[in-house]
Amino acid sequence: MDTLKKGFDSYGNFMDQEIVAVQLGCYSVALLGLTAAIRKVRPFSRFKRPKDIPAHFISEKKSLTGCVKRIDPFAQLLMIEHKPLISLPVITKGELPIKILGVKLSSLGISWLQTVIVNSEVSFIPVKKDKDFVQCEVLLPNIKSVVEKNIIEKKKNIILKKILTKKEEPFVNVGECLVKIGFAETVPIEKSILNDTQHAHYYKSLHSAELYALKKKLGLKYYSNILKSILEMLLMKLVNYTKDLSLKKLMR
Repeated sequence: MDTLKKGFDSYGNFMDQEIVAVQLGCYSVALLGLTAAIRKVRPFSRFKRPKDIPAHFISEKKSLTGCVKRIDPFAQLLMIEHKPLISLPVITKGELPIKILGVKLSSLGISWLQTVIVNSEVSFIPVKKDKDFVQCEVLLPNIKSVVEKNIIEKKKNIILKKILTKKEEPFVNVGECLVKIGFAETVPIEKSILNDTQHAHYYKSLHSAELYALKKKLGLKYYSNILKSILEMLLMKLVNYTKDLSLKKLMR
């Protein structure tokens, strides 16, 4: 009888040890899975340099969020403070240099960005990492709230009337808007980028916006032509006035 009892006790102890081992194994697998997920998603990472962005973020077209702190007018860059999924106070802040993919800004475009975009939250999809900046598609969410925030009257502002469409969109593509109002022009994009369907569609929309701007005669070159015509007219009037004044003096 004692032998049978000892056997049951030994078996019970063995099973308890096995259960503990299985639990430890489950916890270990769960911990490894969580670690792998954190490394892939990077919820705590605040990107401050182009090399900080993982390669799979670009291949998977992950949308990131941040606040535009300032515009670099010389390099035509948006200096964005990236916001991680989970912000920790111990992580230092910094500005990630972003260039709008496929566009070259005019001075009016720089001014527009400084007026409307600075201190606003934007979403950006990294497309290509360069040494000094990241080429991205930049999206501005909820444009109407931005307009109200900057106390701009939509009915009196021609530029914003051309941006705001009748159909409400959750995001407004900043590059496309700038090209559409003539404040930027398209520039060639690398063929490797255009091999992607989404990026090719984006570039096509830029060209459509540029055709619209040309058709409506929008942009700096058209404003310059108008200014040139006004100056020529004023110069002609000045010349005629001088001639008339000279004739009057001769007649005296």
